[in-house]
Amino acid sequence: MNKQLEQIKQIVSLFADSPINQDFLVRLKEDEFLTRDENPYSHFCVYFAAFDANSKKVFIGHHKKSGLWLFNGRHIDKGETPEESLEREIGEEWGVTVPLESIGEPKLLTITPINNPVKQKCTKHFDIWYFVPLSENKFTPDQSLLDTEFHTTGWKSIDEARALITDPNTLTAVDKFEALFNIK
Repeated sequence: MNKQLEQIKQIVSLFADSPINQDFLVRLKEDEFLTRDENPYSHFCVYFAAFDANSKKVFIGHHKKSGLWLFNGRHIDKGETPEESLEREIGEEWGVTVPLESIGEPKLLTITPINNPVKQKCTKHFDIWYFVPLSENKFTPDQSLLDTEFHTTGWKSIDEARALITDPNTLTAVDKFEALFNIK
């Protein structure tokens, strides 16, 4: 078994009690091609959602392509494990290094149906969510990198984030933040 598939299966097993677990397992059995390069219609992604438990805020942005308020995230590349993708994408989107051990295991799985044939072939993302503990006062992402994908970004309280977010999976992530880290 390849390293990428092995790590994704291991992650999915962490959510054995979740109803979404079965959908992920079915997808893994249907098709061994897990990345956008291999299967442009249905593939795996990682989200990395920053939070500050002390200030009780999350870091979100108004995404240019989707028009939605979202956390950072991207497609997993061919041959890359979710952890490798996480590490690469944090560097590419924030311009910083965050030790993976400070992040820990994924905290959420979601499936995003996509119906935007004008902009992309993709019809479904299988999302693996990592929650990244950061200090609002010490977090200094590269604004020029953020500006390539987002109209604006910033730290928002849970209530402010909920008022901006319309994407169901992003709202689920906010709910999970609140439940796991008591950050309301």
